[in-house]
Amino acid sequence: MPPETPDQRQTPDQQQKLQTLDEAFASHSDADEAVVDVEEPTQQLVIFRSGGQRFALPGSAVNEILPSDQPVYYVPGLPTSTEGVLHLRGRVESVISLHQLLNLPPPDGEPCGVILLVSAAGMRSGVRIEQLDDVCEVPQSALQSPPETMPTALRPYVSALWQVDEQHALALLDPEALFSAYQEGLG
Repeated sequence: MPPETPDQRQTPDQQQKLQTLDEAFASHSDADEAVVDVEEPTQQLVIFRSGGQRFALPGSAVNEILPSDQPVYYVPGLPTSTEGVLHLRGRVESVISLHQLLNLPPPDGEPCGVILLVSAAGMRSGVRIEQLDDVCEVPQSALQSPPETMPTALRPYVSALWQVDEQHALALLDPEALFSAYQEGLG
């Protein structure tokens, strides 16, 4: 007589439970084939160039992108990091340049490029940039901590790095830190 298999040693109730379990596994394996779309948190970035380098600001801090023909009026006695002021819908807003704060080479000739209207550190100001590259959503997991090798002048103002591809990375600037330094007269 052949030896008993484990299934043959079980009572009919135990075999019924096994069949129910097998049925459960069978029905569960169908569910595994369905793709579950889990949305990863993202951050909107406004990507631009200033001083020949690529940077980004969080989209949540940028209220508006003003055209390059927006008139900016020079006001004597302002710090070198302040290009001037502009009149926008009944409000006077300052326009600052990031070159002094970020230790970037100053632009040649007249300031050109668009102006980002940015709110941070309890103030709102225009920020002159040389070129607007893109506005995009980036997964938060793609943003990395800034490396220790980052230039000393940039370190206090960079909150993260985004490695765009193998050859290109850009620094995500912290608008709170930038505007706080500007208010303290560091720029």
